[in-house]
Amino acid sequence: MVIVVLCMIILLEVLLLGFNYRCRMHLRAVEDLRRSQQALHCARAGLNIAIAAIRDANDICTDRGLLYRLSGENSFSVDDGECTVAITEENGKLNLNLLKDKNGELNRTRIDQLLQLIDLLNQEDGGNSHIGYSLVPCIIDWTDKDDQVTYLPFIKHENLGVESDYYSDLTPSYRCKNKPLEAIDELLLIKSVTPQIVERTRDFVTVYGDGEIDINCAPKRVIESLSGKMDPALAKMIVERRKAKPFDSMMELRDVPGMTDSIYYAIKKTGTVKPSDRYFHVTSQANVGRLSRTIVTILRQNNETKNVEVLLYKELQCVEGNQRKDNG
Repeated sequence: MVIVVLCMIILLEVLLLGFNYRCRMHLRAVEDLRRSQQALHCARAGLNIAIAAIRDANDICTDRGLLYRLSGENSFSVDDGECTVAITEENGKLNLNLLKDKNGELNRTRIDQLLQLIDLLNQEDGGNSHIGYSLVPCIIDWTDKDDQVTYLPFIKHENLGVESDYYSDLTPSYRCKNKPLEAIDELLLIKSVTPQIVERTRDFVTVYGDGEIDINCAPKRVIESLSGKMDPALAKMIVERRKAKPFDSMMELRDVPGMTDSIYYAIKKTGTVKPSDRYFHVTSQANVGRLSRTIVTILRQNNETKNVEVLLYKELQCVEGNQRKDNG
């Protein structure tokens, strides 16, 4: 009889321990959900701060104070959370949707710029993650309206693109889009494009804007790609000059030491210092406790009205800095 009672007591203790564990797990899940929602609201507050800064600043790209606060390296408190906001201007990047002109003809200037950018990135990487020239005709075939395979005769190797015949043989199969790219991550659908290639090119290419490169915010690598005669020293000189005082006109580039007529006119073909519309990539990340939420957006600002429009909105969830979930 005593043994039976002891067994019942042990069984009850096991059941109570299990019940207690489940209760604690449910309470933790509820607390995580609460903190996750707090972090999301905090990230949204950061996004609203970015929108207000873009709308109210004369030129956020040249406002050093705002750039310092909204560089992604400085956090600020929002209720129980900490938030960081990073803003970069898309107008300083090469537009992958404009490798053909409105008439469907190859735009040799922009194609050469992309090829030069590929060369620069390959030299920088040392061959660990090579980017092939075939990326260029494959992007053209993905974004143009026809089903004809692109051939670039001015490239010796890797000069052919692919159309739906190639993609239909994949598993899973799909068709060539034959429309402009809507986001940089869409590159992953294109032949031979890996996540590593996307990450290596992300800071230098875009799918937004009219293709004119804002010299006042373009990365040094993009400036180098604007002319085959541009050397790293001159590109660095341009970057240093605009830090001291942003360019008010393209003519001021002529005063940069080392500038030649041929380089100047090459830059002038697709360069500007006064873009008609501005496009911004904004990342707002908030942390509440061990939970983090991130919002990634693309914003467009009309220079005349100063109105800011959200073109792309994605929510990312990160638990304890490890697992990330795309909720966009």
